[in-house]
Amino acid sequence: GVLTVEVFANSAMNITAPANPPYKLTVYRLDGMQRVEQAINNRLPKTEPEARAWMEQNGERIRRETKSQVINAANGITMAQHYHINRLPAVLINRKVVVYGMTDVGAAIERAGGRR
Repeated sequence: GVLTVEVFANSAMNITAPANPPYKLTVYRLDGMQRVEQAINNRLPKTEPEARAWMEQNGERIRRETKSQVINAANGITMAQHYHINRLPAVLINRKVVVYGMTDVGAAIERAGGRR
């Protein structure tokens, strides 16, 4: 049976998965760090002194708010490299079978020959 499912995607991909799956499900958003960087850059004041002051005032809050997103992206990138994931989306089932091009987790499991 299916014990673990890991989905590798970017933030633009809408992943469909059961609400309470009978397996451990992890969705990695590999562009998470870029999205955090982009969000910070969009909020930064234009001059360097103002930007430094803004970061001093908001740095801790930003780290707290974005920590899980950054960790998820870093872990996903590491796992994708380890399992030679070479395109997105990818669904890794039981850390053995990869199904590419599907955002519906249940359909990917079926295609791989597993049960939902």
